[in-house]
Amino acid sequence: MDDGTGEGSAMRVTWATDEGDPRRGNEDFVAAAPGAAVVLDGCGLALGTDLGCVHGTAWYSRSLGTRLLARMLDGSGPPAGPPVGPPEGAHVRAGRPLVGRLAGAIADVAAAHRATCDLTVPTTPAATVVAVRVRGDVLDYLVLADSTLLLDCRDGLREITGGRCWAGSDPAGAENAITGTVPLRDVRHALLLTDGATRLADRFGVTDRAGLARLAVESGPAALVERTREVERTDPGAVRWPRGKPHDDATAAVCAF
Repeated sequence: MDDGTGEGSAMRVTWATDEGDPRRGNEDFVAAAPGAAVVLDGCGLALGTDLGCVHGTAWYSRSLGTRLLARMLDGSGPPAGPPVGPPEGAHVRAGRPLVGRLAGAIADVAAAHRATCDLTVPTTPAATVVAVRVRGDVLDYLVLADSTLLLDCRDGLREITGGRCWAGSDPAGAENAITGTVPLRDVRHALLLTDGATRLADRFGVTDRAGLARLAVESGPAALVERTREVERTDPGAVRWPRGKPHDDATAAVCAF
């Protein structure tokens, strides 16, 4: 299991990530910078599926995550000169926080492997996305597909889980994201979770979302991932809790404000 800590002026981030199957590697991705964090879950299709891509799903998650984080931070510091080369995907003006940043990042990744891969196949690499960014005295968030954001607010726990549309090769897919903005003073913690890290609640039923948040905040994200592995190991054949992957990649990031 990998874990880490990052800290900025308004947000402290701790995270843990663990692969579910060594044959495919960890297709999740997590990264943070001062005031921003991203978690992605690569869409893990059956081993041997033709993705039309020589790079694979783990590469896609890493590439999209790093580009999205960079774009989320663009403009947060002193003005800089123009880039040496043209950007691969321009920021798209959008009325919702972070949608244009995600669309530009998707375009970046598509440009990076269009020459070597067939991006038109339905199984082209794709990923879920959860992102948060501190912007002055507010917190912007974005959730795309079935990963989860839990906001531990002073008036209770809020859950945001996306639908069935992932980030793939088309920048327009960013428009399917759920986005919002909350006052920073109202938020104590933000938890970014892949579906492998929410299994204790939504698959195994041994706790609820409030229990997930409490475990991750009080004991740390690594404790949440390890508890998930403990329960998975009690049902190695996926008989008691039918599921496509006995062990899924699991990633949790906890942002404290």
